[in-house]
This record gives sequence, structure tokens and C-alpha cells, in this order.
Amino acid sequence: MNVSAYVIQCVVLCAVFGLLIFGLLLINPVSFVGDYPPEIQAQYYASQHKEAVKERMTFLTILRKSVAIIAFLFLFAWMAHQAGAETFVDGLLFAYGYMLVLAAFDTCFLDWVLFPNIRRVRLPGTENMDREYHQKWFHVKAMLPMVPVSAVGGVLIALVVTWIW
Repeated sequence: MNVSAYVIQCVVLCAVFGLLIFGLLLINPVSFVGDYPPEIQAQYYASQHKEAVKERMTFLTILRKSVAIIAFLFLFAWMAHQAGAETFVDGLLFAYGYMLVLAAFDTCFLDWVLFPNIRRVRLPGTENMDREYHQKWFHVKAMLPMVPVSAVGGVLIALVVTWIW
């Protein structure tokens, strides 16, 4: 196991993820409206005179998400291999670690520090809802289901690690 390579990979992974999410929010703050606390969503829809509509999963949406999942599966498997994963258990631990690091980064840095303090990425009509944007427990509850999901993803990635390398 190459610890320094693994740590560097985690740092780069978080930086790329953060830039991607932050960039999408700068382009369109409404991109992730469903990920905000309910009070913020309600205020946004009321201020924009819109109704909350659940987005339907179209064939194109399912296809895009499937391609993204497969791409990340192979990307994480390649990263784990580069960091020294050779067995199923190595691949599982490395991949699970990547996903937990990303979940922690998303929650603790993006959701708790960056987004609540940068008004430019706030939803239109909710710019002054400071207390609602600083709800740490809401984001922790949203992250907790990712722990078992990450384990399932880790198993798939570990299978790719052992299958390809």
C-alpha cells in the first residue's frame, strides 16, 4: 500500500469534486435545489412563484446516471490499483475510503463551511436565510445513508480491481 499516493488521490478527488459542484452552483444555483433543507426549498419556491415538482426519471437521465456510475466504478478501481490495491479486501477498503472521504468532504466542508457562507451560491429568494443554511444536523442526516451505499459501491469496485488487475 502506498499511503502517500492514497492521500494525494483523496486530496485531488475532493478538489475536483468541490470544483465541479461549486462550478455547477455558480452556473445555476438551482442545480441541487432538492439537496437543501426543506425550509430553504419552501422559501425558494414561494419567492419564485413556482411549485415544487418531483423530476421524473427519463430514459436519458437513467442512461446518463448509469454511464456516470460505471465511469466512477472504473475510475475508483484504477485509483485503488495505483495506490497498491491487489486483492479484493484492498480494493474494498480503498474504494470505501474514497467514498467516505468524499462524503465527509461534501458534508463538513462544502455543506457546513462553503455554501452557507457564500451568498452567490444561495438559491434566489433565500439569500438572507442564514440560520437555515447553517443546519449541520440536516446535512449529517443526508450523509448517513451514504455509509452503507458506499460499502456496496466498494464491493463492486473491489470486484473490478480483482477482475482487471
